Amino acid sequence: MSHEIQLQFRTCPDQRLYLEDHLALVRRLLQALGVVDALLGESAWYLSGDTKDDSYRYQLFGDQGPTAAALAVLKRDQEGKEVVKAFAIWNGQLENEKGASIAYYFDRTDGSTSGLRLTLGAKPATSRLGAWTTVARVLSEMVKIWRPMTATIDTRNYNGVFLDRPRAGWMLYLPTILTEQQVPEARALVSVLNGSNQQMGTIVVSVVDEPFSGSDPEHVRVANAIEVRLVDQDLLPRYAEL
Repeated sequence: MSHEIQLQFRTCPDQRLYLEDHLALVRRLLQALGVVDALLGESAWYLSGDTKDDSYRYQLFGDQGPTAAALAVLKRDQEGKEVVKAFAIWNGQLENEKGASIAYYFDRTDGSTSGLRLTLGAKPATSRLGAWTTVARVLSEMVKIWRPMTATIDTRNYNGVFLDRPRAGWMLYLPTILTEQQVPEARALVSVLNGSNQQMGTIVVSVVDEPFSGSDPEHVRVANAIEVRLVDQDLLPRYAEL
């Protein structure tokens, strides 16, 4: 079963980030993932290619950061891209339960948010990152790195209530302080704190006793109920508002 973590973020208008800056952010994520699963550590990742051989050709990171070869390829690929720049990487594992990939979009000029999608393969009915507490800890780290406007974790076959808004799925991060009274359907609320120990936002968790599945009617019921509750209080933004 695969879980997807998706972030939508914007960079500060007065702070332009270059390709190397975005790669440094991704590297921080991979270092955190590597603590949980060695197959997700920074040394495991390659640039995705059109063929199997191409997909093993360029290792993304070395001891000092991006490899010279990978950086050269990425810079060449970004040339001429005026609306959105993007790259895709994978962890070199062909077995679904060991595989992982990241799609990254940045420097958008069409007004849309930048984004990251991390797909983690796993054995059926399991979570690649283990218990929900570990998954929430990884999501918290991602929030601290990118400070997203929204972040979600769910499975590809989960359908939210509102097509024009983020889905609650297994976990939903919003840069808002939420309470149990506001979201009684949540099975847990996790506060995300910044370096000054101030709350940046809240992770709303729909399932805590097992990994979330979009095929489980009870999981879907709870996640849908969370979405409706948030919309009723005008707490779940539309994508167009991000």
